[in-house]
Amino acid sequence: MSRRLAEQGRRIIGEPVTYRARVWSVVRCYQSIEGLVWFKETNPGHRFEAGLTAALARLVPDVVAAPIAVDRARGWLLTNDHGTTLDHKDVADQPTRCTVVRALARLQCSLLGHLEVGEHPGLVVLPPSAAGDRVRAVARDWAALPAGHPLHAESDMLERADQAAGVLDRCTAPLSGAVPLDLEINDVYAANICADRGAGTLQLRFFDFGNALWGHPFVTLHGFLDSVEEWNNAPLSSSDREALCDSYLMVWREHLHANPQLLHRDLAATRVLVHVHRLVSWLRLVPYADPTEIRTRAEIPRQQMASIAALAD
Repeated sequence: MSRRLAEQGRRIIGEPVTYRARVWSVVRCYQSIEGLVWFKETNPGHRFEAGLTAALARLVPDVVAAPIAVDRARGWLLTNDHGTTLDHKDVADQPTRCTVVRALARLQCSLLGHLEVGEHPGLVVLPPSAAGDRVRAVARDWAALPAGHPLHAESDMLERADQAAGVLDRCTAPLSGAVPLDLEINDVYAANICADRGAGTLQLRFFDFGNALWGHPFVTLHGFLDSVEEWNNAPLSSSDREALCDSYLMVWREHLHANPQLLHRDLAATRVLVHVHRLVSWLRLVPYADPTEIRTRAEIPRQQMASIAALAD
């Protein structure tokens, strides 16, 4: 890392500080003479993130945290500090939320058709029509695990997952195809969005793309709206949610010149996919996690599967 910074005439001062060490990544910050820099080492299951972030920075450099350097083989990222992220006050503010969803839609529309999924090995491809079968497969895998395994699924969970998969099949069948498969960021929430107010207006930069997959882009909006409710510990009012969806789809409608009613129907149909995408993303980590990590974090995928199973209720 010091060498890559030195290539740009920069020098580290002081010792690194470990900001976060989790099964999905280790993040450290370093003070350089020119300012703070962040180093991220991803779990091998998310190794594609380094190359993907570099690709996004080439396509939309003003709206993502562009890396200083990447090591695709190791899954390493080095990035400048871009200031504070959105906070609870922002998440509770409807105008700020509208700004976020419009910026998100513009980011997605700018990327549409410009990324090649084959250039990012490990980026899971999950068409909406395959979500039900993916849930069935995961449930069968979990049922086959030994009874003492943290992810072992009892027969009742296997049955509920199968019923939920049927709901997924039915809900996704009417999707129009007006929006093609593309990058589904799958982790847009306040702490992953830098907020610069220096110019008098809110300028946003998105970062942290390790949970991304190749699927229906609209699922990203639903994930963000769910995170808003989690941060506020309260559901969005129907009027606020509708306004956020309208703000988001307005950008898509102008980009695609698509029928507004069609886009609204597609947006509604993709809501059921949020926890499927989160589950699939998390399961990429399992082959690289030791038994202690799996026991410690097993509640995450189990809760995701429970949320999927609840579709059958």
